[in-house]
Amino acid sequence: MMDLLTKGKHFGEVAAYVHVTEFQKRSLPHEHILLIMKAKSKLATPDDYDRVICAQIPDKHKHSILHDLAVKHMLHGPCGELKKSCPCMIDGQCRFHYPRDFCDATQQGKDSYPIYMRRDDGHRIRIRGADLDNRWVVPYNPSLLMQYNCHINVEACSSIKAVKYLFKYIYKGHDRTSFAFEEDIINDGGIINEIRQYRDARYVSPPEAIYMIFGFKLFGVSPSVLQLQLHLPNMHTVAF
Repeated sequence: MMDLLTKGKHFGEVAAYVHVTEFQKRSLPHEHILLIMKAKSKLATPDDYDRVICAQIPDKHKHSILHDLAVKHMLHGPCGELKKSCPCMIDGQCRFHYPRDFCDATQQGKDSYPIYMRRDDGHRIRIRGADLDNRWVVPYNPSLLMQYNCHINVEACSSIKAVKYLFKYIYKGHDRTSFAFEEDIINDGGIINEIRQYRDARYVSPPEAIYMIFGFKLFGVSPSVLQLQLHLPNMHTVAF
């Protein structure tokens, strides 16, 4: 995918990029990718956003395959009032802010994220016992969704905090877990040793083990940044 996005110029000419692999204790790893586009390829207007990003359920009659893929991979939840026990719920609110509000046209947001078009067209999809509409769609790029047939969240971002967010996955440390090896409690006379019951250790998932064994890249930065241990008199160190 990196070759498609950078060399293939899927979204345009790329000036710089950062990508980081995140491992979780379920399923396959996640890839977080930040692309910094050259001036002529930057997304600057609502029309630019609509050209590459969609946050609606496609028309089943016009785009049947894309419709099925979006329903399968790009609908969040249900959560909130529909399912308060959903893992994304924190203090009674979805931490990803779903369901979003309906919006008739894409707008420039007040922060670094635009507000994508989510029309109230009456289209509903029955997912996991709930009727979901465009408010529950995770923004995606139709072309990438068709090509890779998996969950790929694509959003326009103009905040420098995005770089810091990606590097958090590099420096946050290894996944941890508590575990115990126990013999049959019946054969032990019913005695439970609470001190020995749990051990805190590093957790390595099967996908992470494969990455380590084969030496796959866990992150990438272009252009490379190197901080040299030198500086001009009375000035800060220099980064190249």
